[in-house]
Amino acid sequence: MTASRPPALVEALGARVAGLAWEALPPDVVRMAQRCLLDTLGCALQGATTPEARRLAAAAEDLGARGPCTVWGTARTAPAPVAALLNGAHAHLRELDDIGGGGHASACQVPAALAAAELTGASGYQVLLGLVAGHEVSSRLTDAASYDTLTLRGWHTTGLYGSLGATAAAARPLGLDARATAHALGLCASYTGGLWAFMADGAMSKRLHPGKSAETALVAATLARHGVTGPAWALEAEWGGLFPTCAPGEARPEAIRERLDDGYRILKKGFKVHPVCWGIASSADALLGLRAAHGLGADDVLRVRITLSEMSRRMIGGRRVESVLDAQMSLPWSVACILVRGRLTLAELDEPALGDPALRAAMDRVELIVDPQAHGERQTVEIETRDGRCLRDRVETPRGHWDAPLSDDELRAKFLALATPALGRAAAEVADLVAALDRAPSLKPLLERLRPTAPTAH
Repeated sequence: MTASRPPALVEALGARVAGLAWEALPPDVVRMAQRCLLDTLGCALQGATTPEARRLAAAAEDLGARGPCTVWGTARTAPAPVAALLNGAHAHLRELDDIGGGGHASACQVPAALAAAELTGASGYQVLLGLVAGHEVSSRLTDAASYDTLTLRGWHTTGLYGSLGATAAAARPLGLDARATAHALGLCASYTGGLWAFMADGAMSKRLHPGKSAETALVAATLARHGVTGPAWALEAEWGGLFPTCAPGEARPEAIRERLDDGYRILKKGFKVHPVCWGIASSADALLGLRAAHGLGADDVLRVRITLSEMSRRMIGGRRVESVLDAQMSLPWSVACILVRGRLTLAELDEPALGDPALRAAMDRVELIVDPQAHGERQTVEIETRDGRCLRDRVETPRGHWDAPLSDDELRAKFLALATPALGRAAAEVADLVAALDRAPSLKPLLERLRPTAPTAH
């Protein structure tokens, strides 16, 4: 740092993270951190029961599968980076993890923060503080280059920004000061990433982006804890900085500094209702509403036209549905499910559903129209009925968005539905422990209940 330049961005963010004081957090910020934790645990516990999780478990055996940290919903323990990788991937497997904060932020941050806390014996409030800190970083990165900007360039922000937020989330339970946090962020920025290439063939790489972000974060924060340095200008360096490299000519890194004190970013969080890409939520809510309001059955609908942005077309416009991931990322598939079955649940996004000929046929009635002036993830839905009506709706604020939030009771019900297959009756105890985590001197009771049986001896 020179006298003529302001502090590097990782230094400014490091100071922001280290300067957060638990006693100064407003109650709504603490509550939101608890909501993020509960929702992410539920998603990960559901993910741990899936066939994909079994593949990841087999890979973990080759990665050094035994260690001090919990793999939620299993009897497995693992080294901290491996536990973070598995828990983060599990949280994203069914596309129900939260949105806001630079992508699927909590699926990256919760595994990193809890693994860091297991390593150090940190208390419950330090984990929650870590989640607040993580969102201060991951969300503020979008001030410099937005989700839309990076997505159109092929970057998946959950992978790119997610690891930086997770590094901040791990920094608090690890006890890093401002300087060490800045080094951790610099280290992380130098090897973060995440590509949308999975859209070409439905590969599983997207599932791993939150887990990889959490793993990267644990490594970066631990290295910095032991004095390993990271590049101070990792975000804004003209040659080799994250923003000039990933969004040349579009990013404004200085915007981060300009807005650094504009409130707690964790408050801008959404919790999903549908197990599909969040970009589908606007159309799904519009179609479900029209179907219910007009008493429509599948045979009543001649055609569904959806007007969307070019970004949305790339993300969710696919018609190839050969895998669960394909289905989760396909707007035509979601529309077909709502037309035929009247719902969009996990049952419409599993292997048996992919073979349903009625759903396949219904996709042919979905027409996508790109509006070159449109931006973002909201769409206009028009239904042409067989009796000649044209019904139209556009949902600007899908259910679950922070401006149309789920209640605490609704979020708990979602958690119990997702977690009970893995934990049984202990799922309710986990929900109760999360609700009281701000007063918990130890994480041990929570971690014990995240294992369905006692860990196997090793």
